[in-house]
Amino acid sequence: MLDKFLKDAKETKKQKYLYLAIGIAILGIAITYIPTNKPSNQNKPQNAPILNASSDAISYEEALEKRLTNILEKMEGVGQVNVMLTTFSNEEKVLAEEKTQNYEHQEEKDEAGGTRITEKNDTRNKIILQSGNTPFIIKENRPQIEGVLVLAEGADNGVVRAQIIESVSNVLQVPVHKVSVFKKQK
Repeated sequence: MLDKFLKDAKETKKQKYLYLAIGIAILGIAITYIPTNKPSNQNKPQNAPILNASSDAISYEEALEKRLTNILEKMEGVGQVNVMLTTFSNEEKVLAEEKTQNYEHQEEKDEAGGTRITEKNDTRNKIILQSGNTPFIIKENRPQIEGVLVLAEGADNGVVRAQIIESVSNVLQVPVHKVSVFKKQK
């Protein structure tokens, strides 16, 4: 009778451990399928350069136009000014990346004297993040300015026109042939 009781107790103990193991396995599987609030980076390309939307480029252009208008209107003989800039590209941000490269070379020989060479080259790029899951930016490339149009009240004076062209060319680092200055209508 004691043997039967001990045997039943061992089977009950084994069943408890079995149920516990099954429960832990189910819990582990369930946890892996619970969605999190973190955005997934697996579907996003891991390229270093990222281009911003064109609205950022427009705001950059507008800010430059406004600053240039304000400074040109303070020049003697210029009067009221309107400035228009055109850009070639959008703003580009270059992100910091951690590159991991794994190279494997395997050579196998069979009994018949044949040789099989297997090479595997695996490169992975991972964008380095700052606190708050924002990418670490190495540098920002501003849009390239292609041309400038300036309308000024005093542009009919050749000296004032030359001063405007020289100023705009120097400030924006644009060749003089890409700067147009015309008299503004009243």
